[in-house]
Amino acid sequence: FTVPKNSEIDRCAVKEPELNMFCQKGIGDYIRKRMRSVLRVDLNDQTRNQRLSREGSVNGCLATLDLSSASDLISDGLVRALLPESWFDLLDDCRSQAVDVDGDWIQLNMFSSMGNGFTFELESLLFYALANAVTYLTGTRGTISTYGDDIIVPNSCAGLLACVLHWFGLKVNTEKSFWRGPFRESCGKHWYKGIDVTPFFVRSEISDVPRLIHFLNRLRAWREIPGT
Repeated sequence: FTVPKNSEIDRCAVKEPELNMFCQKGIGDYIRKRMRSVLRVDLNDQTRNQRLSREGSVNGCLATLDLSSASDLISDGLVRALLPESWFDLLDDCRSQAVDVDGDWIQLNMFSSMGNGFTFELESLLFYALANAVTYLTGTRGTISTYGDDIIVPNSCAGLLACVLHWFGLKVNTEKSFWRGPFRESCGKHWYKGIDVTPFFVRSEISDVPRLIHFLNRLRAWREIPGT
């Protein structure tokens, strides 16, 4: 099935069997705990990425990368290459390998779709692993952080990481990735030279007085941000 992503396109998702989802959520929770305890990456809190993106906009030391259709482009080959065999087998056993679309069974080339209970944690882990490999092999020092497909790495290796991601079949969204200039964006926060320039969005029609008041209050709050 699909759900609206923006005004132009819908996002594809898969309705997982309930027992598969139960196992997937358990795996996802375990990956979250291990990433927090070992890598100091907390997938329960996106404010770290937001703070780091602000830092990057001030001193240019950090880059923010965003991927297009990230979960759709993660192949079983990528997962097999980066995870131990036992972990690959566990995840492969719990995922849906084919889906029913209007009566036709379609074999999936993506490893885990939106709707899978461990997709977010898995992509966060895989992208962290690739970013860490690039910084290690180039001798680059600096902070790495991932929150889904929102990636933060030292600015000096951002271009190389983009090439590595491309080699693995992933697409860097050039319109939402920044390592030149004073602008950075990650996890919904937009910064220009350290100033919060995050826009607000009107997601539904202003059809009554309460919505009008809410819109005007948000417009006033946005207008009072220094620099806007």
